[in-house]
Amino acid sequence: MTQQEELEQRQRVLVADDDQSIRQLVSTIVKREHFAVDAAADGLEAIEHLRKHEYAVVLLDLMMPRMDGFGVIEWLKDHPPMIKPIIIVVTAYADQRFKEVDSELVSGVLRKPFEVAELGNLIRACVTGFTEELSQKLFFSKDRAIRDFVSGGNDRES
Repeated sequence: MTQQEELEQRQRVLVADDDQSIRQLVSTIVKREHFAVDAAADGLEAIEHLRKHEYAVVLLDLMMPRMDGFGVIEWLKDHPPMIKPIIIVVTAYADQRFKEVDSELVSGVLRKPFEVAELGNLIRACVTGFTEELSQKLFFSKDRAIRDFVSGGNDRES
């Protein structure tokens, strides 16, 4: 593998969401940040991508047809990639079920609806690292979901 291919692997993002408009929107945001992006409409497609590529970040909807996000998380637990991706669950769940996600694998939960303008900053921070400036920007985001994600206060019980 060339150095360029290796860099692309480390800067690749997977977006798994059954809502086509969200998939397209998030994919466009990732491309604007100059990262490679793959999109999956359900958990089985997500796993196909995970078999082929290493990802820096996986944005994973919980409710999808054929296989949901919980199934993808279980698959990742049983088939850990060489480079552990930052997994961000993106969910509209208002109930407690999203708290069932495995905190060993899942870095955080981003609730829908989220501030689109801030998502690029969050993805960049996850791929390249949280600089002081970027952390401040995200910490003071207008979007509560992003602020909660960055501060670690995403309503998850310890």
